[in-house]
Amino acid sequence: MNDSVITGLDGLLSVVSIFMVAIGFTGMLTQRAVIKQVIGMKIMLQGVALALIQAGRVNQDMRLAQSMTISAVIVETVIIAIALALIVNVYLHYPTGDIDQMDRLKG
Repeated sequence: MNDSVITGLDGLLSVVSIFMVAIGFTGMLTQRAVIKQVIGMKIMLQGVALALIQAGRVNQDMRLAQSMTISAVIVETVIIAIALALIVNVYLHYPTGDIDQMDRLKG
């Protein structure tokens, strides 16, 4: 491939990763259902992983980018597992899963 095509792909991947982070963040802020917020968080974290790989590709340091992405995926898995465990408990007490009803929770 020539350099202009590679530069175009770099720009496209950067835009896609920023778009995924923005879509996920918007989903987390605008959705009322807890499960939809977790899906938004998952989309956002996948955009971050794509950005890490893209940054490593641009800086010619794929080893560092791959190790950072593996670490990010592990952290993401733990966060999603904890969030889903909390969601199961939320749905036991509030079957609608609406965030607005959770202000009645007491310690």
